[in-house]
Amino acid sequence: MNTPHINKRVGILVWNGPNGDQYWLADTPARRDAAMKALFTLMDAMGYYAEGEVSQRWLAAARAGDMPYIRAVLDSRRRHEYESWDMETAEIVE
Repeated sequence: MNTPHINKRVGILVWNGPNGDQYWLADTPARRDAAMKALFTLMDAMGYYAEGEVSQRWLAAARAGDMPYIRAVLDSRRRHEYESWDMETAEIVE
């Protein structure tokens, strides 16, 4: 009998939202940035960034695609009352 072994570990961006969890593959720096952009866009479209809650300059830069500002805005709501997000590691077993 073959014992399964961990072949690879990959990064996953996990958002625990009010309507269920969503996941994005973040196994490379480019995919991590794309996942963070996707999460920011989703949360922005859902109206999560209320007036005065996040710097309007930061929000404008994030909306323009500036990654340091996307990270900063996302970090401002990393662990919120009704939602949270985190980078997790998933193991691929063969």
